[in-house]
Amino acid sequence: MSPHRLRVPQLRGLAEPHGVVLDFGPLAVGKPLVLALTGWLRFGGGMANVGASHDPELPFPFPRLEVETARDEWQPVDVVAGAPSGKTKSILIDLNGKLSEGSRRLRLTTAFEIHWDRIALFERRLAGDTRITLMAPDTADLHWRGFSEFADLPWTFPLTPVYEKVSPLAPWTITPVGWCTRYGAVGELLAHEDNAVVILNGGDELTLEFAADRLPATPAGQVRNFFLYTVGWDKDADFHVELGWKVEPWPWHGMADQLYGKEPRPAFASDPLMRRYTTRWVAQHTLRRPTP
Repeated sequence: MSPHRLRVPQLRGLAEPHGVVLDFGPLAVGKPLVLALTGWLRFGGGMANVGASHDPELPFPFPRLEVETARDEWQPVDVVAGAPSGKTKSILIDLNGKLSEGSRRLRLTTAFEIHWDRIALFERRLAGDTRITLMAPDTADLHWRGFSEFADLPWTFPLTPVYEKVSPLAPWTITPVGWCTRYGAVGELLAHEDNAVVILNGGDELTLEFAADRLPATPAGQVRNFFLYTVGWDKDADFHVELGWKVEPWPWHGMADQLYGKEPRPAFASDPLMRRYTTRWVAQHTLRRPTP
């Protein structure tokens, strides 16, 4: 399901209010229900945020979940629905204890440009036989690769790079300038969640390899799923983003997002590790018109 009408290009990522009514039949409100949403969000960036801040007529865009009560009224459900973080992601909304007796349909509305691919209702099962095995990469190599072309897809699909079609030239005008992680093995920086980060810039690629023979055997009657768990930050180089033109300052866990660049970064035990790896200088890149 896609928005029926988008905003002007200056408000990229926003749409006219739209939604979907979800009828799953009688809702077993006494059971631990979970609503699973899979979709993607088109990021608007700083320009859309600045534009929206000057227009009081624009509705608050984040998704809102409502329920149809036994009295034929729509009431908000006391949950934070959230939005997909960019490309196709899944969101789980815990409805356990959030719906009253006689609840009927659900309604999900938003003013973001969100494209929902699948919405389903599940009953949560606390599986005591579930086993989680954490594996660090056996190799982690940072290197230059280039910029992939995007596939020619309808607007209802997210921007999808074609890995095999790569160019050494960026399709944008600004690359954040500053010190980045040197090329080569970077496993030390990825081993722990400790504010020691791999700093990638435009055109970089990080290749991870995991040794499958380190996994325990799958018990009979069970299946194995794989999840790539990553922790990090993405910096927008939009013209309207303060400090968007430079790599620093480094982010850290627990920082106040709205004060980024205005409060000093605390000292961490991992700082010497960061200084040892952050030795590659990336200069600012600007497209220029060819001289006649």
